[in-house]
Amino acid sequence: MIVEQILDDAKEILGNCNNATVFKRLTDAVRLANTRITDSANLGVIDICTWQGTITLPADVAQVLASTRNGYPSVLRDQWFHHVVGGPGIVDWVGWGYVDELGRVSTFRDPSGPVKLIAEIESAADAGKCVRIFGWDIDGKRIYTDDGTGKLEDGFLAPTIFGYSAPSPIAPEIVRIDRVEKAVTNGFVKLLAINADGTPHTMIGYYAPWETKPSYRRLKVHDRSWCRIKYRRTDITVRGVRDYINIENPEALMLFLKSVKYRRENQFVIAQSAETEGLRLLQQDKKASEPPSLQPIQIISNEYPFGGSDTLIY
Repeated sequence: MIVEQILDDAKEILGNCNNATVFKRLTDAVRLANTRITDSANLGVIDICTWQGTITLPADVAQVLASTRNGYPSVLRDQWFHHVVGGPGIVDWVGWGYVDELGRVSTFRDPSGPVKLIAEIESAADAGKCVRIFGWDIDGKRIYTDDGTGKLEDGFLAPTIFGYSAPSPIAPEIVRIDRVEKAVTNGFVKLLAINADGTPHTMIGYYAPWETKPSYRRLKVHDRSWCRIKYRRTDITVRGVRDYINIENPEALMLFLKSVKYRRENQFVIAQSAETEGLRLLQQDKKASEPPSLQPIQIISNEYPFGGSDTLIY
């Protein structure tokens, strides 16, 4: 549904508040609902090819549920599996039939060596907007730079000048990126890696206007292969009246909104009651819309007192 379809009902529940507050509480309500039930509306599928044995998934991916590699089902292992006794460790990794989670990263590609970084903006309105990169230099030291007052600050700013791109003159070459922070922008922002001599330009990040702390899941797979990933989508952030909400039952959504409101008022019993009823409505909708699933095979064996038996397979 669209936010404007339930905006008046939401304001009636929340009381006297502006649209910005309604959007925040609706975001909380949608997240609460999505933690309680997984529906087709918040599931997605993506086909993606490997790059040097790794896959960096889009920001839309919140949780990987299943994977198929080169058309064959594969075993999905979390990032702790290489610590398990009897596991592959970090040296003798065997990629065939497995897909391993490596955790979260802030770029879709790692620097291939010591590089300078450039932030390239696409909108003149974004000139001067903050893009800060955190990480380590070639000597393994954390990168700190002068904040302009003589005080060292973690990370460094990438200049954002429309029509002209250049690396920070005070930042050393970076080897490993820890995280990236950026302001809300009007257009997309490219993060480019260049060698010390200024060449070549390799794009390692491409950030949407609303991304302020980019974070993506990364998988390790067998090189030169493709994967089909089934995943749960990232929770929706409501920003405007024309935004889409992936819950089609308005009554259930209003119940989750009440739960959020009462929890903020420390009325936890009422909040839990509203959440339980909202969950019941969503489960009813899910049950009514899903086709009948295949039942497991049942084998019944009948033995007779004078010998012999019948085996029935259903």
